[in-house]
Amino acid sequence: MKIDKPLRALKSSMIFSCVIVFQYGITYFVQSFLKIDELINDFYIENLMHEHLEEMISERRKWWFVGYAMIPLFVFIRSSLVALCLSIIAFFYDMEHPFKFKQFLRITLIGEFVWVLVGIAKFAYFYWFQTEFILVDFQQYYPLSFTNYLDLETLDPWFVYPLQTINLFEVLYFFVLVYGMHKLLKGSYWASFEKVAVGYGTGLLVWLGLTMFLILNMS
Repeated sequence: MKIDKPLRALKSSMIFSCVIVFQYGITYFVQSFLKIDELINDFYIENLMHEHLEEMISERRKWWFVGYAMIPLFVFIRSSLVALCLSIIAFFYDMEHPFKFKQFLRITLIGEFVWVLVGIAKFAYFYWFQTEFILVDFQQYYPLSFTNYLDLETLDPWFVYPLQTINLFEVLYFFVLVYGMHKLLKGSYWASFEKVAVGYGTGLLVWLGLTMFLILNMS
């Protein structure tokens, strides 16, 4: 039995639910075993006055559930934006055969499992390998990224995130989209490669430009 047949039987809601369960699991393991809360408290102690410290810690404990609530929203927005890019480029390439948005959304939701792997790899790295670290180390590390070979302290903050996107997981995500488009459009593999490169590539560049602009103006 081909592997894409059982995948086609899965509904987008089921795929979305699986991704969220994995993301919740990763978040729980990171918080519990890597003791991120203690790292954040240490960061506050070093950078805040004592009178503001207790207030900040109290607010974090009060709104602890917000981080978990944002996970489904973030996954949905990210996958929807990528699906929108793919649907737009598919429309311009082949106007005679319109596809439904949910078909592209399903492809991007399957691609979300790549980011699940990123979370697992990051947890594994700090749990088994670099066991001594501070909050900044955890925030700046990205598995299999070009930034791991750079001294990020010498770079401007607005330049770090674009460099983090140069990683093997991003490449894997790209080819998951290509495979999904290839199966959906039933055309040549290289035609799907071109559509994803134009659609997702353009969307990614716009997102990077917007992120860099926001970081630059906030710093």
